[in-house]
Amino acid sequence: MTIWLYAACLSFAVIMGVGQMMFKFAAQDIRIRAEISPVFAAFSPWLIAAIVLYAASTVLWVGILMYVPLSKAYPFALLGAALVPILAVLALGETLSIYYPLGLGLVVIGVMITQLG
Repeated sequence: MTIWLYAACLSFAVIMGVGQMMFKFAAQDIRIRAEISPVFAAFSPWLIAAIVLYAASTVLWVGILMYVPLSKAYPFALLGAALVPILAVLALGETLSIYYPLGLGLVVIGVMITQLG
C-alpha cells in the first residue's frame, strides 16, 4: 500500500470513531427532544451530522477498497473501535480500566502485524 492509502485507512478509522461519538451525543439529544415530540427528536442535529459523516465514510471506504484488498483494509476499522473509548474519556468524562491501554496496544500491534508482507 502507498502512504496515501495508509492515510486513507487511518482517516477512515478516525472518522468511524468520531462518528460513534456523534451518535452518543445524538442519543443524549434525542432523549431530551423526545419529551417534546418524536418528530423533533428525529431531527436532532447530532443525528443528522452523524449520518452525513457515516455516508462520507462509506464513500471513503469504497474508494479504499478499490485499491486495497479487504483483508488488508479491514483491520483499520479495529483502530476506530479502539479510539472510541479514548474519545469517550476525553469528551464524556468516562473512565477506563487499567487494562484498556494493554488491550489498545494489542489491537495496534495486531493491525501492524496484519499489514506485514
